[in-house]
Parts: sequence; C-alpha cells; structure tokens
Amino acid sequence: MSNTARLHLPYIAPQQAQKQVTYNAAMALLDQLVQPAVKSRTASAPPGSPAEGDTYIVGPAGSGDWSGRDGCFAAFLSGSWSFTVPAEGWLAYVLDSSELAVFAGGAWASFVTTGGAALARLGINVAADLTTRLAVKSAASRFSHDGSSHRMAIDKAGVGDTASLLFEHNFSARAEIGLTGDDAFHLKVSPDGSTWLEALGVDQASGVVSLPAGRLAFPATQNPSTDANTLDDYEEGTWTPALNFGTGSTGITYSDQRGRYTKLGNLVTAQGQISLTSKGSSTGAAQIVGLPFASLNDSMFGSCAVGFASGFTSVVGAVLAIVQPNASKISLYQSANGAAVGLTQSQFTNTSALYFTAIYMAA
Repeated sequence: MSNTARLHLPYIAPQQAQKQVTYNAAMALLDQLVQPAVKSRTASAPPGSPAEGDTYIVGPAGSGDWSGRDGCFAAFLSGSWSFTVPAEGWLAYVLDSSELAVFAGGAWASFVTTGGAALARLGINVAADLTTRLAVKSAASRFSHDGSSHRMAIDKAGVGDTASLLFEHNFSARAEIGLTGDDAFHLKVSPDGSTWLEALGVDQASGVVSLPAGRLAFPATQNPSTDANTLDDYEEGTWTPALNFGTGSTGITYSDQRGRYTKLGNLVTAQGQISLTSKGSSTGAAQIVGLPFASLNDSMFGSCAVGFASGFTSVVGAVLAIVQPNASKISLYQSANGAAVGLTQSQFTNTSALYFTAIYMAA
C-alpha cells in the first residue's frame, strides 16, 4: 500500500532514495486538505495569475488546465495546478460566498441541514436534545425576510394537539398563545406554570372573539379616540346628587342622597335618588347637580326619566327633567297643559323626594 486510505497521502517506501520528495508531496496535500478554504467553487477556468497556494473547487465544465477536473480541489503549487478528488462528506469553506460547502452524493452543495440524519439537533450556546432539537441561548434572535416577506409556521399533527408560543419566567410558563387543544386561537396566562386562565379566544370558523374570564379592563384615565367605531372607555361608579335652587343650596338637608352610573364610551347612564329633610332657604330654578361627567357641548339635551316624585306642592302634571348641554346638571320641570314649566323652590317641601335616571353623551 503506497498511499493512506483516506487522504491518499504518499508513504515513504523502505530504502527509498530522495525521501524528501515523498515527504514534501504529503505535506503539500496536508496543506491543501486540512482546514480547507477555497477562493471559489463556481469558476470553471483557471484564473490568469494565481498566487502560490491559491485553491479552488473546480466548477462545472472545467476548461483549460482544469478540464475533466470538475468538483476537484485545484491548488496552485510550484507553478502548476495540483488536483485532489474529494471524498464523501468532506467540508470546505468558500471565501467568495462566505459559506461552508459539503461534498455529498458526488457533488458540492451548501452545508444546510434538514434536521434529519445530517444534524439531529442543534444547540447554539446551550445544549439541545431530541425533544428540543433546536435550542438558542442569546440576548435576541432575528428572523428576517429573503426578498419581501417572512412567515413562521408552527404545525401540529391533530386537532387536539398544540401549536403555540410559550412565554416563561425562569423556565416556568406564564403565557401561551396559539392553537392549544383545538383549532381556535387562544391566549392564556398562568401565575405558576401549572394553573392556566384563558383570557382570549377567537373562533377559527367565524372570527368571533370571546372573553372567557368575562372582563375587559380600561385604564382609570380614559385614552379617548376620535374614531366613532372605537370603544375607548368603560366605567362604573357612584356619584352624589344634590339639589340647587338658582345656584344656591343654603340649608338643604337630606335623608337620602345616592347615585350610581355606568359609562360606555361617551354614553353615560346615571341613576339617582334624593329625599329632603329640609329644602333650605335658597330660591330660583330647581336643578339636580353633581352629575359624574359633564355633558357634550353640542346644544343637545340629554334625556331623563323621573320614576318617582313625592312631597311636591302645586304640581299639576308629571315631573320632567333634562340634562343641560355642556354642564353637569339636570333641570327640573312640570308638565302643565302640554307645556313644560320650570320648577322652583316653591313647589318643593321639606319632604320632597325624586328617583330618576339620566342618559346623555359625555364631553
């Protein structure tokens, strides 16, 4: 046997003269094949002025001194080209394309694993295993486009299986989004990685959004939108209705003075009830003040329904009420022969009571 089995390096024969020739030839081959880096693997003709040691992988349809050497290593040594036939699985770094190439199936190709037998798992700065075949430990990861778009696909085998993204704290899950147990979209959260609360669901057939927790929170300070089709607020709370005559409330006291409201977007529904123990000494037009939100300044009056009124004097019709525009008050009237006549302190007594609901648009 005159050559090594794998790299075909020449052996020095016993009693060989000029052993340095064989030794130097073996060293030249090692210089080509150990940590191989080639200038290109697409050129099919030798370059015009190669430098000593320049190495190429001969491209398709080799010509000139490279004729018939397709796929071979071609190294320029001592003024001529030296060729080496690659073996299955050899690797070389290609300088002009900044890629690692592998010789497989009789041809050179970019070294790209399919995740199969070529590379069963890949761990970048962290260990991977046969369950987590791709593992990355870094401050950030980037998936960019190759031309225009980029789509990441997460596939599952059956309807009851899961295809999702899991977000963890110290390797304990805190949130999950995706197809979890069916083909609808889910968003779930967990305080401990074992107990799960579903916050959002989207039906895959209808696109209907559901809130399994049954609640949707808005910030304490509204972030108003100019889009008429955008819901930007929901509030529930209490308010304290008060009675004024003119602009005064001197001496007015109550046995009952309560209110509650709901605000959806800028639509306010405010309920209230007041019962007097003294109407005081102020005079003028009767008004209920203290609405939880000022009304819209658009010259439109809000609607009020008085469900109960008692303890009034000289009132011949129903007690009426409207929300003034650009204000936080309700004006009170009575219906008299088809006309609305404003109420004043003179129609109230020390036992007057009103239960009412106001609906209006907030500013």
